[in-house]
Amino acid sequence: METIISSLDAHKHLRATMTACSWRAGWRSLLIRAYEDPAEAEEFVTPATRDHLIVLVTGGSCDVEVRYRNGWQHAHSEPGHIGMTAPGQAATLRWRGNTTHSTLQLHLPGATIERVAREFRRKGPAAPTLPSGLGSSDPLVSQLMLSLSAAFQESAPDLYAQTAGEMLAAHLLVRYGRYGEPHYRNASDGRLRKVEDFMRENLASAVSLEDLAREAGVSRFHLLRLYKKLYGQTPLKRLTFLRMEEAKSLLKDRNETIPTVAARCGYENPSHFATAFRRVVGVTPRSYRR
Repeated sequence: METIISSLDAHKHLRATMTACSWRAGWRSLLIRAYEDPAEAEEFVTPATRDHLIVLVTGGSCDVEVRYRNGWQHAHSEPGHIGMTAPGQAATLRWRGNTTHSTLQLHLPGATIERVAREFRRKGPAAPTLPSGLGSSDPLVSQLMLSLSAAFQESAPDLYAQTAGEMLAAHLLVRYGRYGEPHYRNASDGRLRKVEDFMRENLASAVSLEDLAREAGVSRFHLLRLYKKLYGQTPLKRLTFLRMEEAKSLLKDRNETIPTVAARCGYENPSHFATAFRRVVGVTPRSYRR
């Protein structure tokens, strides 16, 4: 069983110099700190906490390796990249770069995640589970962390942190914790389940609104109304979202070329795929793979 420490003591186990801390500014709803990290660090362990840790690179770059329970992960970290460590997980780290680099580290309380998850309970698993990993990009998380860093240094009240923390927990649960799946309640929604299954089975094929309406057994206009009500978006935008989720999964396999990934996600033209991917995910397919 992992040894659990307080997030307040996490800095004692790092190979970095803390330069700012929200706790000292009176915030208690979440903890965010700024660090300056050396150019290189030999292998060391950061113990588990009860909070979800998010690390945002804000300056410099390095080649970093981290080991969780499922083995080593490798990435080239640069500004805008994030890494996450789930509650209850320790991590073994090492990195190498040419210069020092800076990071923001946010500890989101597990209690906050649990509280928000209860609001999603009918749309997600019984217990919230968030992933550990590094080297990804999430523009919303990055911008929110930068805003929180500026806010506590400008003496914003803890209410700011509390509100931002709940919003961040909701985003993490929906995007990474499988809490974004729809909850079907009636016959009309059951038709959408059929459409969802059809979309997932035909991500590589050309799919029109007419095809989806035919699958649901309703008119195109009625299908648009149903999707707007349940998802807040059109069926084709939902299809694009599902394709990008599939693309993110495929891009993790370096044996898959980007044109092949594009084709498997319904795009004959790789440049059209890259444009759509960047619009939905926030970075290019090549950057996401790195």
